[in-house]
Amino acid sequence: MNVCIRNTFISLWLVFGTVGLSAQGASFYFPHINNAAPGSIQWMQLKVLNLDSVVSMQMVVRWNPKVLQYIGTSNFNFSDLNLSNFNTTRAVDSGYVRIQWEGGSAAPGFSVPDSTSIFRMKFKVIGPDSSSSLVNLTEILDFPPTYFEIVKVRADNSNEDYLLPECPVTKGFIAVGFTPVSISEIASREIPISLSPNPFLVSAQLSFNLAEAFDTQVFITDMMGNIVFQKNFFELQPGQHGMVIENNMLGAPGVYSLTLQAGRKIVTRKLVTF
Repeated sequence: MNVCIRNTFISLWLVFGTVGLSAQGASFYFPHINNAAPGSIQWMQLKVLNLDSVVSMQMVVRWNPKVLQYIGTSNFNFSDLNLSNFNTTRAVDSGYVRIQWEGGSAAPGFSVPDSTSIFRMKFKVIGPDSSSSLVNLTEILDFPPTYFEIVKVRADNSNEDYLLPECPVTKGFIAVGFTPVSISEIASREIPISLSPNPFLVSAQLSFNLAEAFDTQVFITDMMGNIVFQKNFFELQPGQHGMVIENNMLGAPGVYSLTLQAGRKIVTRKLVTF
């Protein structure tokens, strides 16, 4: 089993229940940006973990075109990746870009260090105050279909394919006016959680309840939108779950944003340590 999240993140302690992990490919994550002003320009960097020995990849980046207007893609930090690999035909009106890249016959494939940003996307915020948009890696099945796939080469030069369920993806998020989701979405998308004590000096207890089984992610960002901690739980079962968050997982004392996402449900809470 490949372990995607290595030295960059410190492990969370699981308090309630156990979680089984499946084989994983690379991990991908966009930042979370709060308090984006209408009309402002925002950059979304796609960072990676465990992206090594890769010979091809394809995926789709999707967002809400009523909130974000696509402007362009730049800062390519993966071998031979450039604008020709991005199909932006529907980017402005439908809110997605198709990405297809092949590294040719080079062996043993291409690699980048963990936490490298392999490209960044530029958006103009066109949504009103209190609107928001996810920025997500996914796939599109309409014609022509673009499936999510990462192909890596093994030591014996055979290929190993990883699909979307095997590659943890942290969705990016841009909130206009420091609102985690639009007002109309809060009731339907909220997950019951508690975080105590908060503020905290040594540790805090996060508890949450799932009504259905979901792949669940917990991640914490600083005030600049940088992810300082992430944990993925696969097929977390219905019921009460929890974990301990310790101050040494966050770094310096200050204000952070904790986001818990289960399926399409998402909740964000302010987290303060001193």
